[in-house]
Amino acid sequence: MSKEFDIYTGMLKVFPLPSEKIDDITFLCNHNHPQLDVLKKGYPIEFIAGSGNDFSKAVNLLKWVSANSRHKGDFRGNVESNAIALLNYSFGKGEEGGINCVGLATILAECLLAVGVAARKVFIMPCSPYDGDNHVVTHAYIRELNKWVMFDPTWSACVSNEKGEYLSLLELRGVLSNQEDILLNEGAGYNGKSMTEKDIQYFREYFAKNLFYLQTSEVSTFNDDAPNNRFITLCPHGFSPQAKTLNNIEYRMKKYAAFDDPFMLDWKKGAEKDKYFFCSVGDFE
Repeated sequence: MSKEFDIYTGMLKVFPLPSEKIDDITFLCNHNHPQLDVLKKGYPIEFIAGSGNDFSKAVNLLKWVSANSRHKGDFRGNVESNAIALLNYSFGKGEEGGINCVGLATILAECLLAVGVAARKVFIMPCSPYDGDNHVVTHAYIRELNKWVMFDPTWSACVSNEKGEYLSLLELRGVLSNQEDILLNEGAGYNGKSMTEKDIQYFREYFAKNLFYLQTSEVSTFNDDAPNNRFITLCPHGFSPQAKTLNNIEYRMKKYAAFDDPFMLDWKKGAEKDKYFFCSVGDFE
């Protein structure tokens, strides 16, 4: 393992996530938003999902999203953050219609909601303010397993432990904190390319880096970025996600000489006003 992997997994080990309740949080999934019916009429997601159990539906939709919407990390989000707009922009258009991990996770989460599987997109975040990268995945509740499972449409991947048990994000954080092995599903790969052993090692390190803290909307629904939908944080005690975000914005401005960039200025202004709500491990799962 690399020195970086040791550092990232060590931080997960010594900074556990809180188990006691903090704020009053009630996570919900809304399957009845009228735009989810529009989504089903516009794209064959019910046919793609199939008539099997929740896990098979999630895997089928994971593969479909990954195969038809390409990942492009420098996508600037100039499309509404909902599955209909994102699919209209990206579906079958290759690099030209590439979207970032947020868009891919949004599509998968809303497609799952539309076929009756509880799901939400989750931002997984690094500790360092000098890290300009994070990741976003989809968390789905698999009823026959009685647990949440992580699905990553950027990599067309879900993860299991050495016993072959599929992992939630919190379970994956725990496995990585102990430097235990993880297994990826058959067919996992980035933009249609099969994963090499080097890619798998990168995947492990990337998730170890980005699983320091997690953020997600309180209500998972179509277009869940609505202003009245609280954004919930699960992070170690004593860590300030707001201070980290503000320092990260300053770091990006300096690194890219973007002090007058309207996008960065608006982001900083919003980050200074953001109010944070914190959940426990029990709330999250």
